[in-house]
Amino acid sequence: MPVRYRFHPLIRWIMITFTALIAGYTIYFLVRWVNADTPMFFKIVPLVILYIGLDALFRHLTDLNEVIFTPECLWLRFIVKPAIPIPWENLRSMQLQKRITYYLYIVYTDLQGRQKLYKTPASFPKMTEIIFNIADLAPQVEMNQELAKMVAYLREISDKAETS
Repeated sequence: MPVRYRFHPLIRWIMITFTALIAGYTIYFLVRWVNADTPMFFKIVPLVILYIGLDALFRHLTDLNEVIFTPECLWLRFIVKPAIPIPWENLRSMQLQKRITYYLYIVYTDLQGRQKLYKTPASFPKMTEIIFNIADLAPQVEMNQELAKMVAYLREISDKAETS
């Protein structure tokens, strides 16, 4: 402890740079080349590209970037949003649900005593290790049936590896 899981910084910053360049070039194209005589198609397509580029940039800046396990709490860190500290005893439940893609839902009580829900795609690097570690460090956490089966299977594998 502490243990840290995160997106590879090089890949994250390449994607942020790429989406910012797309948005910037689209704005340049709109200002430089689009005028009153431009066909409607060439007015609408850059706006669609700009929307997609800005949406991707915003998601890269605000999505989960780092998960840190400390003896006191679980930290969820982002690039531009403030970090979320979750003390182990404040974790309430954890669910893995499929909504087009798989998402991990974490229900916790924040530092002000309010119940909160955090949702993140399960495509985060080493998500199975993160789920297993949360289940070990917060045994009071409730899990849905599929997630409980997965954690039990991971414990079984871990126990076999320790005895070997």
